[in-house]
Amino acid sequence: MAGLADIVTSIPELVRSISEIALSDPLSAVLITVGGLLIAGTVGLTGYLVLGVIVSAVVPDLSGGQPPQAR
Repeated sequence: MAGLADIVTSIPELVRSISEIALSDPLSAVLITVGGLLIAGTVGLTGYLVLGVIVSAVVPDLSGGQPPQAR
């Protein structure tokens, strides 16, 4: 099993490999860019939703009113 040091040291090799693939063909560059944007958008949206849940759980409800009574 790869340790953390192995993973960290393989990052430059990963960047080099992705760069070679992206520069070899324009379609590859477009696909890598779109894939990266989709992943970044998904992670950003998930982070935003998780932050909203955390804030909602910590901050008290400040509406001040009572809920309407059923008749």
